[in-house]
Amino acid sequence: MSQDKIKIIIPAAGMGRRMKSYGPKSLIKIGNSTIIKNQINLLQTYIPNATIVLICGFKATVLMNETPNHILKIENEKYEQTSVVRSIGMGLRAISDCSKLLVVYGDLVFNSATLKNMTFKESSIIVTDQKMGNEEVGCIIDKNQQLTNLMYDLPKKWGQISIFMNKELKLLKQLCWDKKNNTKFGFEIINQIIQRGGSFRCIQNKNIKIVDVDSSKDIQKAKEILL
Repeated sequence: MSQDKIKIIIPAAGMGRRMKSYGPKSLIKIGNSTIIKNQINLLQTYIPNATIVLICGFKATVLMNETPNHILKIENEKYEQTSVVRSIGMGLRAISDCSKLLVVYGDLVFNSATLKNMTFKESSIIVTDQKMGNEEVGCIIDKNQQLTNLMYDLPKKWGQISIFMNKELKLLKQLCWDKKNNTKFGFEIINQIIQRGGSFRCIQNKNIKIVDVDSSKDIQKAKEILL
């Protein structure tokens, strides 16, 4: 895997209302560790020279104190009025010179195969039908394994892990830095990038396993992934 200027943004500012938890979802314990520590450990193992930017919001100080000091941490103080798009935009301001960007949502538990199957040759997204819930955003994929649209009620799910390069990265910056997009979801921005001529290859592999932790049932699924 090419290590040339790879930057990683982990947006983890949300309150996690569906979990009804009393802290950031990223700090939910999975086995002997937390979601965010599992993420950082895997990312540093398989992309060791990358810069990691963590975007905090809900109980930001707690999350910052419970994560490694060597990563860059930014607070989205408007996390209640905005969405993940503003968080990604804030991260991009801090690493505006990057040429290869990986975005990993902060409430995901994934296995090593997820990272092993990634390459940084073109913009792409991770697609899985293994563990993601039915309520998650799905993918329409053409015969050339290119993403044509993200929308709900589809069997193949977006793993909420995306690589942005070249034209797609330039468009991501433009859209995330536009204040009128501050309340939009990440998949809406990817759709806008495609509408403006961008393209994303869909990475699929039966060994890829990802859980978006939104309920107590998801915690059990996450534990199974890390066994």
